[in-house]
Formats: sequence, C-alpha cells, structure tokens
Amino acid sequence: ISVSDMDAAMRFYGDILRLRVTFDDMHDPVAIGRLFNFEAPVVRSIVLECTDRSEFELIEYRRPKGRSTTDRKMNDAGISALALRVTGVAKLVGRVEAGGFAVTSGVVEQILPDGAILKVAVCRGPDNVTVILVEPPAERKSLAGDTPAAR
Repeated sequence: ISVSDMDAAMRFYGDILRLRVTFDDMHDPVAIGRLFNFEAPVVRSIVLECTDRSEFELIEYRRPKGRSTTDRKMNDAGISALALRVTGVAKLVGRVEAGGFAVTSGVVEQILPDGAILKVAVCRGPDNVTVILVEPPAERKSLAGDTPAAR
C-alpha cells in the first residue's frame, strides 16, 4: 500500500489497528530505480504483521512523490480494498472512529451460504484506502468454511 505520509499511516495501522511492525527501513534506491524506472528514488518501507501472521507492506515514496487518487470505487477494476480478519470488530470500530477515521458502514452481519454469520465493517484509512474489517465466528478457520474449495 503506497502512502503519502508514513507517520499518519502508522497511527492508523499501528496504533489503532495494532498491527505489529516486522520491518522498517529504506529500500535500496538502485534496486527500486531498476524495478520501477525511477531515478534516485527514496522509499521507506514498513512491513506489518496481522494476527494470523500474514503481512503486508506500506511504502512511502519520498522521491519521487506520487499523486493521491481519491475517486476509486469498489466496483473499479484493480485492487479496491484491504480486507483484514479481526476479532472484536465492534471495539475496533470504536478505536477507528476515536482515531478520527471514517467508518462508512457500521457493523453489518453478513450471512454466508452455510449460515455462518460474519460481522463486517468498512472504514477509510489514510489516503482514503478502503479497509474492510471482517470478524468470522471464533471457531471458523476459513471464510469458506468446510466447502470443497476450503479442503
């Protein structure tokens, strides 16, 4: 996830969502320059670990600065949102709101085909990134449940 301000992003992902930092450093400018065709880029990277041990990376291009896009819609092609499996979604929604970020849906119950109920909330993180907070039933290992695709 490319961010315009790493400190602001970390207030959301680190302080509010309480994801753990596993890496925080500057990327190698020679490699980034060759990979993405930038001259002398300056890029900070923070890798965050979720409670299930999966990780994702925040990057801040300090040079060259990118542009912000805020007009992405959920039905646009490409990556539209970051979905995170969480516990205690109602409490987490309170922290998101207390941190000054928008929760655009409240907590909504979504019934899966097998009858299991997910608790889901949609919020806007830094740089208007849509973050979907998904709380499955405690005993559920996969959103797919015990379907052939999940086996």
